[in-house]
Amino acid sequence: MAVRRPSGREDFEIGIICALPLEYNAVSLIFDEFWDEDGDPYGRAAGDHNNYTTGRIGKYNVVLALLSHMGKTNATSAAHSLRLSYSGLRFVFLVGICGGVPRVGAEEILLGDVVISKTIV
Repeated sequence: MAVRRPSGREDFEIGIICALPLEYNAVSLIFDEFWDEDGDPYGRAAGDHNNYTTGRIGKYNVVLALLSHMGKTNATSAAHSLRLSYSGLRFVFLVGICGGVPRVGAEEILLGDVVISKTIV
């Protein structure tokens, strides 16, 4: 399955945001190919201070961002900048290690479980 190298930032469909370098490094391990091994060919919008890694996961062109600092305000700012720089994104995921999740009904959530939310708890 050959995926065309994006010609510009608008060709990226998926964005992933991580708050911690540990999370960022783990996500980067699932990239099949990197588009920025020889430098950043895509740049970013004016005023965007995020650091990005671009590449391919499966058949999707993906941009991965690492927050400069943790917190809701920084996450909001990073997501806004990501959207400005990569206008073609269809999905953006916040991926990370969950510090605490409330019990869901009678089910216990254990280390290693994957939690996908439709809302913020």
